[in-house]
Amino acid sequence: MAKTWTQLNPPGSPSPRLAPLAYDAATQTVVLFGGGNIQTLVSGGIAYGDTWNWNGTTWVQALPASSPSARTLTAMSYSPELGALVLFGGAVGGDWVNSADDTWTWNGINWTQIQPATVPPNRYAFGMAYDPVDKVVLMFGGFSTADARGGPWFLAVTP
Repeated sequence: MAKTWTQLNPPGSPSPRLAPLAYDAATQTVVLFGGGNIQTLVSGGIAYGDTWNWNGTTWVQALPASSPSARTLTAMSYSPELGALVLFGGAVGGDWVNSADDTWTWNGINWTQIQPATVPPNRYAFGMAYDPVDKVVLMFGGFSTADARGGPWFLAVTP
Protein backbone atom coordinates (compact mmCIF):
# COMPACT_ATOMS: atom_id res chain seq x y z
CA MET A 1 0.00 0.00 0.00
CA ALA A 2 1.47 3.35 -1.08
CA LYS A 3 1.71 6.17 1.42
CA THR A 4 1.28 9.74 0.18
CA TRP A 5 1.26 13.15 1.85
CA THR A 6 -1.25 15.53 0.30
CA GLN A 7 -1.26 19.27 0.97
CA LEU A 8 -4.72 20.64 1.71
CA ASN A 9 -5.83 24.22 1.17
CA PRO A 10 -8.81 24.84 3.45
CA PRO A 11 -10.59 28.21 3.19
CA GLY A 12 -9.66 29.23 6.75
CA SER A 13 -6.66 28.26 8.84
CA PRO A 14 -4.71 29.32 11.92
CA SER A 15 -1.57 31.32 11.15
CA PRO A 16 1.65 29.30 10.66
CA ARG A 17 3.20 28.40 14.03
CA LEU A 18 4.77 25.82 16.34
CA ALA A 19 1.66 24.36 17.98
CA PRO A 20 0.42 21.18 19.64
CA LEU A 21 -2.24 19.06 17.94
CA ALA A 22 -4.23 16.23 19.49
CA TYR A 23 -7.18 14.12 18.41
CA ASP A 24 -10.26 14.65 20.57
CA ALA A 25 -12.16 11.35 20.48
CA ALA A 26 -15.21 12.88 22.20
CA THR A 27 -15.76 15.47 19.44
CA GLN A 28 -14.00 13.50 16.67
CA THR A 29 -11.93 16.53 15.73
CA VAL A 30 -8.25 17.43 15.85
CA VAL A 31 -7.62 20.34 18.20
CA LEU A 32 -4.86 22.93 17.96
CA PHE A 33 -4.20 25.23 20.89
CA GLY A 34 -1.98 28.29 20.96
CA GLY A 35 1.54 27.91 19.70
CA GLY A 36 4.06 30.51 18.66
CA ASN A 37 6.76 31.54 16.28
CA ILE A 38 10.33 30.26 16.14
CA GLN A 39 11.54 33.28 18.17
CA THR A 40 9.98 31.62 21.23
CA LEU A 41 12.98 29.29 21.23
CA VAL A 42 15.33 32.22 21.90
CA SER A 43 12.87 34.18 24.08
CA GLY A 44 10.71 37.15 23.24
CA GLY A 45 8.61 35.42 20.60
CA ILE A 46 4.91 35.61 19.81
CA ALA A 47 2.52 33.22 21.58
CA TYR A 48 -1.09 32.52 20.70
CA GLY A 49 -3.99 31.57 22.96
CA ASP A 50 -6.52 30.52 20.34
CA THR A 51 -8.24 27.15 19.90
CA TRP A 52 -8.95 25.60 16.47
CA ASN A 53 -10.77 22.42 15.47
CA TRP A 54 -10.01 20.46 12.29
CA ASN A 55 -13.12 18.56 11.18
CA GLY A 56 -11.49 16.67 8.30
CA THR A 57 -12.21 19.39 5.76
CA THR A 58 -11.46 22.78 7.29
CA TRP A 59 -10.30 24.59 10.41
CA VAL A 60 -12.95 26.21 12.62
CA GLN A 61 -11.88 28.62 15.32
CA ALA A 62 -13.48 27.89 18.70
CA LEU A 63 -14.42 30.79 20.95
CA PRO A 64 -14.36 29.32 24.47
CA ALA A 65 -15.50 31.35 27.47
CA SER A 66 -12.37 30.24 29.38
CA SER A 67 -8.95 29.34 28.05
CA PRO A 68 -5.31 28.88 29.09
CA SER A 69 -3.08 31.92 28.68
CA ALA A 70 -1.21 32.32 25.38
CA ARG A 71 1.64 29.81 25.21
CA THR A 72 3.80 27.66 22.99
CA LEU A 73 5.98 24.55 23.30
CA THR A 74 3.21 22.79 25.23
CA ALA A 75 1.58 19.41 24.60
CA MET A 76 -1.88 17.83 24.67
CA SER A 77 -3.30 14.31 24.79
CA TYR A 78 -6.80 12.86 24.98
CA SER A 79 -7.86 10.98 28.13
CA PRO A 80 -10.87 8.65 27.73
CA GLU A 81 -11.15 8.50 31.51
CA LEU A 82 -11.64 12.28 31.66
CA GLY A 83 -13.51 12.39 28.34
CA ALA A 84 -11.39 15.41 27.46
CA LEU A 85 -8.08 16.63 26.07
CA VAL A 86 -5.41 17.41 28.66
CA LEU A 87 -2.95 20.30 28.17
CA PHE A 88 -0.03 20.96 30.52
CA GLY A 89 2.46 23.80 30.96
CA GLY A 90 4.34 25.39 28.09
CA ALA A 91 6.21 28.64 27.50
CA VAL A 92 3.78 31.37 28.53
CA GLY A 93 3.56 34.59 26.57
CA GLY A 94 6.11 33.50 23.98
CA ASP A 95 8.99 33.41 26.45
CA TRP A 96 10.68 30.09 27.23
CA VAL A 97 11.99 31.54 30.51
CA ASN A 98 8.40 31.83 31.74
CA SER A 99 7.20 28.22 31.71
CA ALA A 100 3.99 27.04 33.39
CA ASP A 101 2.87 24.12 35.53
CA ASP A 102 -0.89 24.41 35.04
CA THR A 103 -3.20 21.65 33.79
CA TRP A 104 -6.23 22.27 31.56
CA THR A 105 -8.91 20.09 30.01
CA TRP A 106 -10.86 20.75 26.79
CA ASN A 107 -14.42 19.38 26.56
CA GLY A 108 -15.09 20.58 23.00
CA ILE A 109 -16.61 23.87 24.18
CA ASN A 110 -14.47 25.31 26.99
CA TRP A 111 -11.11 24.94 28.64
CA THR A 112 -11.20 24.23 32.40
CA GLN A 113 -8.20 24.48 34.69
CA ILE A 114 -8.00 21.45 36.96
CA GLN A 115 -6.10 21.18 40.23
CA PRO A 116 -4.44 17.75 40.52
CA ALA A 117 -3.30 16.75 44.03
CA THR A 118 0.31 16.64 42.82
CA VAL A 119 1.65 18.90 40.07
CA PRO A 120 4.82 18.26 38.03
CA PRO A 121 7.41 21.05 37.89
CA ASN A 122 6.90 23.72 35.22
CA ARG A 123 8.18 22.86 31.76
CA TYR A 124 8.03 23.43 28.02
CA ALA A 125 9.04 21.36 24.94
CA PHE A 126 8.06 17.98 26.42
CA GLY A 127 6.27 14.90 25.16
CA MET A 128 2.78 13.77 26.16
CA ALA A 129 0.70 10.75 25.14
CA TYR A 130 -2.10 8.54 26.42
CA ASP A 131 -1.10 5.09 27.71
CA PRO A 132 -4.12 2.78 27.15
CA VAL A 133 -2.59 -0.09 29.16
CA ASP A 134 -2.26 1.89 32.39
CA LYS A 135 -5.07 4.33 31.47
CA VAL A 136 -2.98 7.44 32.20
CA VAL A 137 -1.76 10.51 30.34
CA LEU A 138 2.02 10.18 30.35
CA MET A 139 4.41 13.15 30.20
CA PHE A 140 8.18 13.07 29.84
CA GLY A 141 11.08 15.47 29.47
CA GLY A 142 11.14 19.10 28.56
CA PHE A 143 12.95 22.12 29.91
CA SER A 144 12.51 24.90 32.45
CA THR A 145 14.80 27.90 32.04
CA ALA A 146 18.10 26.05 31.52
CA ASP A 147 17.19 22.87 33.41
CA ALA A 148 16.26 19.68 31.58
CA ARG A 149 13.22 17.95 33.07
CA GLY A 150 12.87 14.22 33.48
CA GLY A 151 9.97 12.04 34.31
CA PRO A 152 7.90 10.26 33.58
CA TRP A 153 4.87 11.86 35.15
CA PHE A 154 1.38 10.53 34.69
CA LEU A 155 -2.11 11.91 35.21
CA ALA A 156 -4.64 9.31 36.29
CA VAL A 157 -8.25 9.45 37.40
CA THR A 158 -8.42 7.97 40.86
CA PRO A 159 -11.56 6.96 42.79
